[in-house]
Amino acid sequence: MKSPAPSRAIIDLSAYSRNLGAVRTMIPKECGLMPVVKGDAYGHGAVPIARRAVEAGATMLGVASVGEAVELREAGLTIPLLVLVQPLEDALPAAIEYDLRLMISDVGVAERVGELARKANRVVPIHCKIDTGMRRQGFHVDTVVSEMMHLTRISHIDIEGVATHFPVADVARDSFTANQVKQFRHVLRQIDKEGIPYEMTHAANSAAIVNHPASTFDMVRPGLMTYGVWPTDSPPAVPPLHPVLRWETQVILVKDVAKGESIGYGRTFAAGGAIRIAVLPVGYADGYKHSLSNRASVLIRGKRCAVRGRISMDQTVVEVTHVPGVSAGDVATLIGTDGDETITAEELAERAGTIPYEILTGIGRRVERVYSDTPPE
Repeated sequence: MKSPAPSRAIIDLSAYSRNLGAVRTMIPKECGLMPVVKGDAYGHGAVPIARRAVEAGATMLGVASVGEAVELREAGLTIPLLVLVQPLEDALPAAIEYDLRLMISDVGVAERVGELARKANRVVPIHCKIDTGMRRQGFHVDTVVSEMMHLTRISHIDIEGVATHFPVADVARDSFTANQVKQFRHVLRQIDKEGIPYEMTHAANSAAIVNHPASTFDMVRPGLMTYGVWPTDSPPAVPPLHPVLRWETQVILVKDVAKGESIGYGRTFAAGGAIRIAVLPVGYADGYKHSLSNRASVLIRGKRCAVRGRISMDQTVVEVTHVPGVSAGDVATLIGTDGDETITAEELAERAGTIPYEILTGIGRRVERVYSDTPPE
């Protein structure tokens, strides 16, 4: 018998579909779409999200590791999968076996891929990453043309794509990103001049789609915005995005705290007067970050209820003095809307001193994922 989870994340697949549609309105009609489903689809559940992306017409899906791609293959997905982080050597045989595309930044790795592909009698599509300023993966712009010429001489690999990535695309009208786009185009012209064959180019993540339309090229790689979170502080008025995830738990205990009494580890909160508190069975082991202690709120009966004291591994205490009738079993919303109040991943990120990506991907395995498919109102 399956035991009830202490909290659950409700994933609205219809909202995800609508967000993909919103991305479509922001890119050229002929531009391909590679939704990024790495990190268990940013905490939303990779397999259900990937299936919905395929239904919505995705060209390809982006993952971070061979293991993530294998999970999708074993779930029956046959869409092209691009492993965005160059794999370790011991993961290469599985990459070939499961028909994966690989982002490559090193000639030696490409040679090893070719060797293994020959033995398996396969041709492996690769995408060459060009480092235009991110300074992580990628061939250097000064050497990439000669290195790609070398790659064309390796049998059993096919240069399918050429890509780059932006570190500050979330800044509108940013000159660094504009220069990256210019540099990428220059390298592409050099590659074309040398007659090096490839099929597609891609660069734009969510932020670049919003702020730098000149970076869309042949395909885009939207991640955060597909989950309903704008990747910029100044989002456009249209199209709207729809939050895909709602995180809720239930009150397990309500009790009174007298004036002067403290709550939780470290005694970081003391009641200034008699108050009423509710205990929630969720904590930092579930991804409700410790840094939200004494800083965040949850929604109970449509009211904001402040976190009091430190967040524990498995429990969080909130004040409900101002909310009549709170009792065990009441729903407490950590992310989502209740009545006229809404708590977003962006709000929690700001209060925790982090970014929405970490809030969403940090929601732990103890949190049950429940999937809905709510049509738009």
